Formats: sequence, C-alpha cells, structure tokens
Amino acid sequence: MSLLTTLIEFVLHGHSADATSDPVHPRRHHFTVNDVAFDPSCSTRFASAGRDRRLLIWDCERVREGEPPEMVEEIECDDNPERIKYHPDGSTLAVQCDNGSVYLHRDDSISRIAFAPEEDGHVTAEMAWGQRNILFASTACLADGSGRHKAYDIVKGRVVVEFDAGKEACSTLGLCPEGESLFIATEGPNSTFTLRQFDVRRKAAAQKVELEPFVDITDRTAMDINSLSVSADGLYVAAGRTDNWADVYDTRMLAKGPLYSFAHEGVAGPDSFGVVKTQWVDGTPRGVGLVTGGIDGCVRLWDVRRPSDDPLNGTILAQCEYDVATFTLGDSYRDNIPIIVGEKSGQVTIYKRTWEEDDNDAGDDHHGT
Repeated sequence: MSLLTTLIEFVLHGHSADATSDPVHPRRHHFTVNDVAFDPSCSTRFASAGRDRRLLIWDCERVREGEPPEMVEEIECDDNPERIKYHPDGSTLAVQCDNGSVYLHRDDSISRIAFAPEEDGHVTAEMAWGQRNILFASTACLADGSGRHKAYDIVKGRVVVEFDAGKEACSTLGLCPEGESLFIATEGPNSTFTLRQFDVRRKAAAQKVELEPFVDITDRTAMDINSLSVSADGLYVAAGRTDNWADVYDTRMLAKGPLYSFAHEGVAGPDSFGVVKTQWVDGTPRGVGLVTGGIDGCVRLWDVRRPSDDPLNGTILAQCEYDVATFTLGDSYRDNIPIIVGEKSGQVTIYKRTWEEDDNDAGDDHHGT
C-alpha cells in the first residue's frame, strides 16, 4: 500500500517579537497563529494571521530551489485577526477581527464592514464567501450571549439577508460548496449548542438540531464549536469541537444526530483548543475524507466509512511539537504547498508530500488527499 506521508520542509517564525532588550540573553515572544489561507489568484502565495495583530503575506516561489518562503508584505491590523478568507477570484482578502467587523483588503485599499456596532460588544465569530460577491458573517456578544447573522453584498454595500438564529451567539458557520445552504452553530442558554441549516435566500432555518454534550468538559466557558465544514458533495457537515472531537452529520437529516464521531488523542484542558478546524477532501479509498487538527499536535485524515477506533483510521498527515491552531490543505492541481500548519507556539510550518510503500499491505488502495 502506498501511504501519504508528510515531512517538514520549512518552519517560519514570522509571528514573533523581541521579548527583552537584553542583548546578552535575547528572548522572543511567539504569538498563536490564528489562520492561514492560500491566495487563489497566485498559487505560490499564502497569508497568515496571528495574535500579534499582524497579517503576513508569504511567497513560496523559491521553495522549488530549496529556499524558505519569503515574507513579501506585512500588515498591521486594528484588532486581533481571527480568520482570513480570500475571495474565490483572489481579488479581495477578508480579515475577520474581534471588534464585530470584517476588513476587506483590495490592492492598496482597506474597507471595513461592521456586522454589529462596536459599542455593543460583539466579536465576529466566523465568515464565509458565497456566490455573487456575498460575504456571510456572524457575531457573538460576550456580555448577553446574543448574535447577529448576515449576508452582505460587497458590491452593493448592504445587508441582503439577516438570518434568524433565535438571537443566539454564533460559534461558527460553514457554507456548502455550491453556496446554496448555510450552516450556523450557535450557543444558547446554559451552554446548549444548536446547528441550523438555512437556504441562503431565506431568513428562517430549514432544519436544526441540538448538538451533543461536551466530553470531559465542565467549564462552560471552555465549550465551543470551532469549525463547520461541508463536504464537496454536500452530503456531510462536520463540526470541530473544543472537547477534541469532530462530529459528522447528514446535511439532509440533521435531527438524526451524528453519523460519525472522530477524536484526537489527549484530553482537552483549559489552555487547549480542541479540534480547531475541519476540512473535507476527495480521493480516500472509498469516497470523501475528513481532515482535522487537534490538541495532539496532529493533522489527521479520517475515512468516514471506518469507525473512529479503527487503528487504520486517523492517518497522521502532519505532526507538530505543539497544539495545532489552524491548518490549510493546498490544491495539488494548482501546485500549492501541500499542507501549512499554524501552531499554538506561533510557528507556521510547511510540509511536503512523499509516498512510501507499506510492505504489510501491498495490495491495498491509496490513501491521499
């Protein structure tokens, strides 16, 4: 069997700063990497955002010659940039911040969209690009637990739909690939979490389900849904959770509850993030596969046809020294870097693919992204 493995190619320390002025004993402070994203208009470029309030643009052109990526642009943000998402054509980079706003970076201009008034105490919880220049974003108010959930037309400069999620605070959201269905996870009273599915043209939810109780977490402030992602065929939605589990639902029947549940090794603690991100891929032996990043420092590939405790499931694609804070998978057809991982330590690590023969299962199918 040929197994996809990944090797560390470069480790970047862009999200760090001098922690002391002592020249004899210099120390650097490293900031958690919040997000990384490929530029769809340039296959050799990607962006990273960190808790140092900086947005860094990297170019990987010289990686082919064995040289590390070059930082080509550095942008100071007004607030902590939690998420970054390129418009599908690469013309605009949306930067989600903790002040209830999303900042649109186009060439040399920056514009701000306030999805909730800053004085109301809302943070922007998540965003996603839809069709026809529509940007979806939801907020959460830390004071009263309320939230706002909107679709914004960046060309017309106005909100086109405001979704009814029971005035609950957003944990995260996800959009199906064709852009017709929006999934929003919210937190309600007593830390109950609900997953709703919306037609992007309609205010009311088409279906909803209460999410599963959290495993081994009693502190309500540590309970959250980190990520929602929908498979390319639109059949599955995966929820990455702070208890280090990822639950998979059938998008057509949310009320049936999780079809599959996958866990990373280790127990979630007060300083851990759990499963920080979920991303679907094609090309596993029997259909779609789910990729997750968790507190064991691993980015893992799950075959949804196999049980979570199957020793052949949860293939490690990348392994870090610290908790995974974020990751992104490159498109091999566009010659992207295969995997980029942002760590809790502040490192941005670039991995490359290799293929190895496993003599024990020489006749099996290929695993791969």
